[in-house]
Amino acid sequence: MSLILVKDNANSKVRELECDSNGLLKVDKVDVSALATQATLSALNGKVTACDTGSISGTVAVSAVSGNVACTHASLPLPSGASTASLQTAGNSSLADLAGCVSANKVSVSSVPATLSASHLYMWGDASAGESVSNATDQFSDSVDVDAISKLALYGSSSNFGDEFEVQLSHNNSNWFELTSAFIQVDYATGHFGIILDAPFKYIRLKKKSTGGSGTDTVWAIVSAK
Repeated sequence: MSLILVKDNANSKVRELECDSNGLLKVDKVDVSALATQATLSALNGKVTACDTGSISGTVAVSAVSGNVACTHASLPLPSGASTASLQTAGNSSLADLAGCVSANKVSVSSVPATLSASHLYMWGDASAGESVSNATDQFSDSVDVDAISKLALYGSSSNFGDEFEVQLSHNNSNWFELTSAFIQVDYATGHFGIILDAPFKYIRLKKKSTGGSGTDTVWAIVSAK
């Protein structure tokens, strides 16, 4: 066995090093002044745990980081106006219902021009003048299909300032019904008449009531619709 001697700097004496039966160096004095004094570091563990599970407020700056940074954001505050439903379940359900209506032809979706222009259709007469209508019996104008119309103006003139008109509606252009709330009296001074109607119906026409006399009246009737 070799004997190893070392110098003791404290008093310049020579000392020998001794090992135990396992060959490990025996030390009877160690300077631990710079080491941690807790064997289990329980205080430090507690602080690490608190930092890992506690709430973080304010702004955390992350810079010069490569790779992925894990973040748990379930409890972070939402910005103003943000949705509170993570899956938008209600909205998705409504969109699915709408898509079903479109595919089943219950709802029609089409492009609409920025400006809708009025169309003009003639019930009596044409673009240039009215037409002669008998006074002997009730007379009916041409019918107009307004199925694609939401609102219309029905107007015109008669040479007989005493003429009266009924507005008639139909769903099939065969069976006609009087719209009793829209009775039209010609203006006694000008012979003009007019009325504006919503159009939740398919066909419309005018009935000129007989005056019981002979001869004809010149009647001009127009539908302007959007």
